[in-house]
Amino acid sequence: MSTVIQIKRSSGSTAPTTSQLAEAELAYTQDASNDGVSAKLYIESVDSGDSAVIHEIGGKYFTDIINAATNANTASTLVKRDSSGNFNGGTITGSTLTDGTLSAASGAITGATNITASGTVQFGSISDGTITVTAFVDEDNMASDSATLIPTQQSVKAYVDSVAAAAYDLDFSGDSGTGVIEQAETLAITGDTGITTTASGNGLSIDLDDTAVTPGSYGSTTSVPVITVDQQGRLTSASTASIATSFTISDNAGSPATDTFNNGETLTFAGGTGVTTAVTNNTVTISTGQAVATTDNVTFNDLAVSGNATVTGNLTVNGTTTTLATTNSVISDTLIELGNGTTGSPANDTGLVLERGDSDNAFIGFDESADKFIVGTGSFTGASTGNLTITTGTLVANLEDNNTTITGGSITGITDLAVADGGTGVSTFTSNGVLYGNGASALNVTAAGTEGQILVANSSGVPGFADIDCGTF
Repeated sequence: MSTVIQIKRSSGSTAPTTSQLAEAELAYTQDASNDGVSAKLYIESVDSGDSAVIHEIGGKYFTDIINAATNANTASTLVKRDSSGNFNGGTITGSTLTDGTLSAASGAITGATNITASGTVQFGSISDGTITVTAFVDEDNMASDSATLIPTQQSVKAYVDSVAAAAYDLDFSGDSGTGVIEQAETLAITGDTGITTTASGNGLSIDLDDTAVTPGSYGSTTSVPVITVDQQGRLTSASTASIATSFTISDNAGSPATDTFNNGETLTFAGGTGVTTAVTNNTVTISTGQAVATTDNVTFNDLAVSGNATVTGNLTVNGTTTTLATTNSVISDTLIELGNGTTGSPANDTGLVLERGDSDNAFIGFDESADKFIVGTGSFTGASTGNLTITTGTLVANLEDNNTTITGGSITGITDLAVADGGTGVSTFTSNGVLYGNGASALNVTAAGTEGQILVANSSGVPGFADIDCGTF
């Protein structure tokens, strides 16, 4: 199989402009009227400012120049080495000759008394026979510590000045702020509130000042200490205050009775009718009502509660069936747990049973034998247990999922599924054609291609099979 690839081209010799090519697109000026003497190959690129530019990268014009290269002294031609590998192209003239390494055939340059240059002399290294210097350096802190670098005068002076200054200066800092003691200056250490400093000879003492508080112990079983603390955290005064040794208690009757409780007496919590009290580990427990043994039967006949009945705490109902004959049941819980206390491998189907009169009841829940959620009907009730016999029902709903797997059966009743619903919008496509989008409308398909063709877009952007041809400019 072969493919024809044609790049953009012109029969003349004028270079293409950036508006005629795209980035990295090739173009060839054929110079047909002059047998290709000025024929060149171009490519569009970008410069450092990301602006489009045209580069010459080849063509007959350049290959003719290369092919004409000679080692003879011929005007306007490239020079190539002779059969011995040497250049023999005549005289080289010009104001400056620059190369990476200048080598003299006669050997080293010797015998010169002085070497004088009017401009800058650059070197790779210089040596006195023992030490080899590679460069000058302007480094005030001498951090490189090199044996092959020569420092400038300014670097030497700056380094010496910094060392001399550091030898005589004393830097210090406190909890906040810093300072420097220079030559001939005196460092003074003074005490803040409550602190006195004294210098004597070569020593410095720092003493905590006394306050007006008398040393001793403050407080007892009948009094508490009263202290005053200043901004520096010192005790500036200390005394005691008496503790109250009694308090008044009363009941909640219409005309409350009161009593005074003194330290050393016993406070008793006594229960009234139907009330018991107990004291354990500094805790007073007050209980009301009468405990009913689990073997007793408690029956409430014609129990009427007027208004709202509120149970504070947990309500536990032990029995076989709990019946709620309410019109509306409102539950604040966000989660309802069925089958609480189930252990081991589950054996019962779990869900909601909907009573339907003479028809089979409905079930919404989890089928343990199938290990799947199920909606269906059957002859079971809320009292049924175990693996229910459920006839699968029909679920009418809008389904939304990121990944849905359909196993078994088929999807029927749909003809051409619309593009908006994830379909193609059509029933058939051209053999060997390629699908392409058409907005919200049905997908389109290209005509079949032939050997060697590729998929390209026309001026309107419509794809189709064709040979590669970049056109002319």
